[in-house]
Amino acid sequence: MFYILSKILYFLIQPINWVFLLLLAALFSKKPKRKRNCLIWTVGLFLFFSNHFIFNQVIRLWEPDPVLISNLNQYDIGILAGGYSNFFIEPQEDRHHFNPRANRLTQTTELFFANKIERILLTGGSGYLYGQEPSEALEAKQFLMRLGIPDSVIIVESLSRNTFENAKYTKAILAKEFPNQSCLLITSAFHMPRTAACFKKAGIRFTPFCVDYMGEKTRFMPESTIIPDRRGFYHWEILVKEWVGYIMYKLRGYL
Repeated sequence: MFYILSKILYFLIQPINWVFLLLLAALFSKKPKRKRNCLIWTVGLFLFFSNHFIFNQVIRLWEPDPVLISNLNQYDIGILAGGYSNFFIEPQEDRHHFNPRANRLTQTTELFFANKIERILLTGGSGYLYGQEPSEALEAKQFLMRLGIPDSVIIVESLSRNTFENAKYTKAILAKEFPNQSCLLITSAFHMPRTAACFKKAGIRFTPFCVDYMGEKTRFMPESTIIPDRRGFYHWEILVKEWVGYIMYKLRGYL
């Protein structure tokens, strides 16, 4: 039930829907003052959520500091959290399609070829409401094998549907098959606080390694300070979802 409710809540926390609802309120309101206030809030929210400079400062505060690959020790297992694939693009039969979180997998591959991790543990099943899409971990394994990574070094956890289950089922695999192995936990920087808390709660010992950073160098240019950014609502949607997810996991005792 919690899983289904979390998917419904996702639609309610998207900033673009807040603007849309305010526009509807302004359109159907019969009171001039209320209509004017709704329009003022609509413009204000649009300018805020489309401002790249504001988002960049907030995300830089939220994301952990980066670590250079060259400064890493060697680890037995690199644990990669899912959420980087797109199963709605066709064809699916002979290739792997990515969403904007593709750097999770590509930078994990870099770690492997840099000899920083000896094995790759892919955790992630179908994260969609009806669970009809293929297991992301199984599909990603085939992709890595096409890149030349041996089957023998890829570990698959294909049952989990969310971050909490990532940690739960990964813990079971590690305890049964790979006890006392050194682990590097890999996920997007914005997602690391919640992921790390879940894995710590599950009793997994690991070193966090952030990839897929959204924060950029601060640039005082018109396109990054005053000109509305078409990607702004999407970026804020990701961050707000992560904040709400962190709070909900905390309330559920997952962290």
